[in-house]
Amino acid sequence: MNIVLNTSPIIFLSKIQCFDHLIQCADQISVPQQVVDELGDEYLPDFIQVKPLSVASSAYVKGALGRLHEGELAAMALAQELSADFVILDDLLARKKAQYLGLKVMGTVGLLLLMKKQQRLSSEQVWQYLTELTQAHGMYLSPALMVTIKQKLFMS
Repeated sequence: MNIVLNTSPIIFLSKIQCFDHLIQCADQISVPQQVVDELGDEYLPDFIQVKPLSVASSAYVKGALGRLHEGELAAMALAQELSADFVILDDLLARKKAQYLGLKVMGTVGLLLLMKKQQRLSSEQVWQYLTELTQAHGMYLSPALMVTIKQKLFMS
């Protein structure tokens, strides 16, 4: 599987120290330079490849700036260029834009659920990580979504 990451999933996975599981989920994990720039001093693991955008995609990103961040737009553009299986975005508006562009979208929660599906994490570990992300690291998930996720984890 080939995925392109945006900034927030990298930060969230770093906070819960989940990179070891991420590397086992995908064959190729890439980010555009704009995501690296947004990360600043945040750690980027060596297995995540920094890929340049084409001139046309770079122009698109610059021209499309507005309600979406440069990293989000660049991640979408790179996902298109690489024919990625998924672009990993957490922001709802960015996810809608990516879907409009015909990209398959997943967020940090989806990655954790994928890790469970691939038996890299247990239901208890996923729930622990989600609890930590929402209570200590600023991830917002609605109470209704948390109930749905908990049911999916423990009743399936």
